[in-house]
Formats: sequence, C-alpha cells, structure tokens
Amino acid sequence: MADAGYNDNVFVNCPFDDTYKPMINEIVYKIYRCGFVPQSALGEDDGSDNRLDKIIRCIDNCRYGIHDISNIELNENGFPRFNMPFESGIFFGAKKFGIKEQKNKSALIFEQVKFTYQQYISDLNGIDTKAHGNNTDVAISQIRNWLRTTSTRRTIPGYNLIKQQYDEFIKNLPAIANLAGVNVDDIPFNDYCQIVEEAIRKSIA
Repeated sequence: MADAGYNDNVFVNCPFDDTYKPMINEIVYKIYRCGFVPQSALGEDDGSDNRLDKIIRCIDNCRYGIHDISNIELNENGFPRFNMPFESGIFFGAKKFGIKEQKNKSALIFEQVKFTYQQYISDLNGIDTKAHGNNTDVAISQIRNWLRTTSTRRTIPGYNLIKQQYDEFIKNLPAIANLAGVNVDDIPFNDYCQIVEEAIRKSIA
C-alpha cells in the first residue's frame, strides 16, 4: 500500500462482509482517487498481534475516519454487531484525549436512515451523521464532499469524473485480477489497494 502520512490517511470503519463488499470497494477507490490512503486492520496479518491493537494503531495513524454504524441487524443468535460503533468510540476518544495532531481528527459518520442511531446509541446526539440508504452513489458523493470540505484540498476532482473513472475501473477489474492471479470475487484487501493505486496512477498519468 502507498506510504502516506497522518494527514493523508483515512481509517475505514465499515463492515467487511460480502453484502457490504461493493460499498467497501467503491469507498477504497474513491479515497485513493481523492488523493488519500485508506487504512484498515485488514492491511496487517500477524497472528501474534491483537486485533484491537491493530485497530488502535490505524486510528492513531489517521487524521480522517469513515465510520458506518448502520450494520445493526441481528445475527442468527439474535445479537447485533457493535464493532463499528465501538471503533468509532475509540476514534472519538483519540480526538478528545489525544495529544498534538490527534485533536484535529475529522470523522464522517454513516447510517442507513437519518437519526436511526438515536434508538441504539443516543450518546451521539448532536453529531451530524450522513444517511446513505445503502446506496453506493450517495455514500461516495458524501465521502468526496466531506474530504473536500474537511481537508480544504483543491486537488480533489469532481464527483462525476470520479464516478466515470470508477465505472471504467470496475469494468476492467476482472481482467486486472486475472493478470494479478487473484479471484475477482475474493481479492485480499492489500491486493485490491495495490490494484486500485496502479489503476489510478495510469488513469491520471
């Protein structure tokens, strides 16, 4: 993955399951295309390392964080998954109690339906969440606009151009994955990031 600094890194705190995969793939692409670098605990694979420690390191290294707290459906045993709200809490804690650059962290909080979070995590009252309605186009437009506003970078391209380039990338992805020797339906996170980096480098060269 690209070597980036604190002010370029975006912590991706979203469900990494099959149903959310199209959203994750597009989020990763758009973060790169906006000139930033996505970071996730999936980027490391050390069996001797605690998963929570990986997440904390990611948060520590990222000025920006995208948190989708909408995955609250019950599993087969009747329990919801609260990993995403938990990790967003660590991010908020780092911003509140961290030193130096940690205090300038910026977060984008996603939910499916606006203000649903008030029913299960009311401590977030007063936070300006964004609702994506499970629509990738809506989510990616909001991510682009958020990064443009919070970073004030003028180099971030418009949404229409990013969307056009992503559609072209997705069309070519099966062939690219085949050349890389990976299954297009199950590309490891780091491999996907490398593929995206190279595709963007070629498209804007």
